[in-house]
Amino acid sequence: MKTQDCATTGCGQPAAFVSRSKPAWCTDCIDGILRTGGLEPAEPFTTPTAWRLTTCRTCGVRAHYRLDYVIGKNASRTPTCRACHWTKRANRTRSHPWMEFDRTMLELLRHHSPEQILQAHPQPEVREFLEQRWWPHERIAGHLAKYGYDLVDPIGEVHDNNDPVLARCRKCHRITAAQMADFSSGCTCARNTRASDPSSPRPGRELLSESQSPALDWWDHDHNEATAFDTVTVLATRSCHWRCPECGLRFEEKVNVMTSRPSCRACSARRSEEWQVERTRWKITPVADVPELAAAWADDDDPREVMVDESGKLRRFRCPNGHHPRIRTLLFLTSGCPHCRGSATAKKWLADLLPEIATQWHPTRNGKYTPHNVVWNSQREMWWRADCCGHEWQESVRARDGGSRLRCPACRTILGSLAWHDPGLAAEWSPTNAVTAWHVRPHASLAFVPEWVCATDPAHVWRAPLTRRSNGAECPDCRQAGKSRVELEHHAAAVEVFGNARSGITMTDDAYTTRKSWTTDISVDHEGLTVVIEYDGAYWHSADAKVLIDQRKSRDLLAAGCVVVRLREDDLPSLAIDHPRYREVRVHSTVPRPRKVMEDIHDWLRGLRLRRATIRE
Repeated sequence: MKTQDCATTGCGQPAAFVSRSKPAWCTDCIDGILRTGGLEPAEPFTTPTAWRLTTCRTCGVRAHYRLDYVIGKNASRTPTCRACHWTKRANRTRSHPWMEFDRTMLELLRHHSPEQILQAHPQPEVREFLEQRWWPHERIAGHLAKYGYDLVDPIGEVHDNNDPVLARCRKCHRITAAQMADFSSGCTCARNTRASDPSSPRPGRELLSESQSPALDWWDHDHNEATAFDTVTVLATRSCHWRCPECGLRFEEKVNVMTSRPSCRACSARRSEEWQVERTRWKITPVADVPELAAAWADDDDPREVMVDESGKLRRFRCPNGHHPRIRTLLFLTSGCPHCRGSATAKKWLADLLPEIATQWHPTRNGKYTPHNVVWNSQREMWWRADCCGHEWQESVRARDGGSRLRCPACRTILGSLAWHDPGLAAEWSPTNAVTAWHVRPHASLAFVPEWVCATDPAHVWRAPLTRRSNGAECPDCRQAGKSRVELEHHAAAVEVFGNARSGITMTDDAYTTRKSWTTDISVDHEGLTVVIEYDGAYWHSADAKVLIDQRKSRDLLAAGCVVVRLREDDLPSLAIDHPRYREVRVHSTVPRPRKVMEDIHDWLRGLRLRRATIRE
C-alpha cells in the first residue's frame, strides 16, 4: 500500500491519506489544524473530502466542515465556525441606527407574545414585522423542511432574517450553520447538474481511447506506454507525450489540457507571426481594394480612405440578406455578418432539448404556449403538473433546469433519474432501498449498495453498484445458468448460413441513450452490415420490465446503425417497433428450426440491401 509522510515539518508520522499534488498530514496534525480554526473534532478522521463533525470551542455548536474549508479559513486568519460568524454579523447589522425598530421588536418578543404586542401596539409596521421579518421556531422548521432539512437548534431565543440556525440535511445528515436564505438552495448533496447526456458516466471517467477527442491524433504511441493509452481518462492531470500532426514536434503536456484544446507551441507561434504580418498588411490596405468589403460597404466615409484594420471604429455594412450591422471592418471581413451568424443558430425548443421537463407541461393553464414554441432556457413563468402525485406549481423553464432540478417538488424526485432513462432497469430496483429509482441518476455515487430484484425470477435478489448495472450487468443467477440449448443451436446455424457469427459480445456506441453498452446474443458482419439477432425466450422476456429493456435495447442498436432481428418465442407480444432495419420472427420452443430461421433472415437481408440500393439510385 502506498504511503506518504506527514507534511508538517519535523513530524515524521505517516500521513492519514495520500495526495499527489497537495500536502497530506497525519491524524494528530489534522486535528491540530481543526483546533487552529477554533474547532474540536467530534468524530474520527476518514478522508480529506469527507464532511467531519466538529464542536466549536467558542460557542459549542456542533457542525460538519471539510478539511480544505478549515485550511482556507486558517490561511485567512478567520475562525471556521459559521454559527459564530453569522451571529456576530447579525449583531453588527442590528447595531446600526436604522435597525432600532427591529431591535425594539426583538426585545419585546423575548418577554411578550405576538398577541400581547399587537394589542399594545396595533400599528401597521408592528404587524408587518411580526408577519414577515420575525421567524418563530415553527416558521423556521417549516421553511427548512421545504428544502429537505430538519431544525437542530435555532441558536437563539428570537430571530429575524439575519440570525443563523443549525439544520441537518435529511438525505446526507450533514449539520450546517447558516442564515435562513442560505438554506433555500438546498443541500449540495441534492444538486442535480444537467449533463449533455445524463445517462453517461461522469466525464472524468471517460477513457481517452474510447472518446472522440481530437487529441487522439496527437498521442505519441512511440514515447507513451501502451498501458497509459488504455487507462488514461480525458480529464487526467498527468503529463504524457504528444506529437503535432502538422509539424511533427514532440512535447509533454497534461492530458486535460490537450483534450480541451490540442495545440502545438511551434505551430501556435508560427500562426501568431503570420497573423501579425497579415494585420500589418491590413493596416495599409484600403477597403476599396478588398472586393468583398467594397461590395458590402454602406458607410458614409470614402472606402478608399478607410483602412481594413483601423483602430476600433465601427463601420456600417450591408450583407446580401439585407442586414446593416455596425461592426469593425476587419471583424466583418473575417467573421461576416453577425445577424446572419445568429440566425444560423436555430432556436432550441423545450420539447426538443429537454423532453422530460416537456412531459410535465400543464395541458390547460399555459394559454398559447407549448413546449414546441418556448425555448429551453426561457425565464417565463409556466405551469407544470407532476404525473406522480398530480402536484401543480408555477416556475420558469430556466429555474426547472437549474439547481436541484426536481421533477416534482412535492415528492422530491429528480430530473434525469434512473427511472426516466432506463425504466426496464428501474423496474428491478428493490423497494427496500433507501430511495426510489426516481431519486437517483444512472451513474450516481450512492452511500449504499442498492438491492435488485430480478424481473424474470423475483426469487433472485442481490446487491450491485448502480454504475455496474447501468453499464449492462445483469442478474448473476440468470447469467450463471448460461445460454439455453436452443440459443446455442441458433448461433451454430448463423455460423453455417453467414459464415461468421459471434455470441455474447458487448457492443458500445455513442448513439446509445439508455445504457453505455449492450450484450448481444448473436452478431453477424454481413456485407457491410452489423446484424444483431436476439433470441427472446418466453420465460425470460415476458415480464413488463424485460419488455421495456428489449425495446430500449433495440432502439439503441438501430440508432447505432445495426440491423436488428428479434426471434420472439411462442406468443410473446410484439415490441411495436417500426423501422426498416428491424424485424421480428416468430419461433416456437417446442419445434425449433434454427437453420430455416437463419436462411429466412439471410433472404430478408438480401431484399433489404436491394431496397437500399434502389433508394440510392
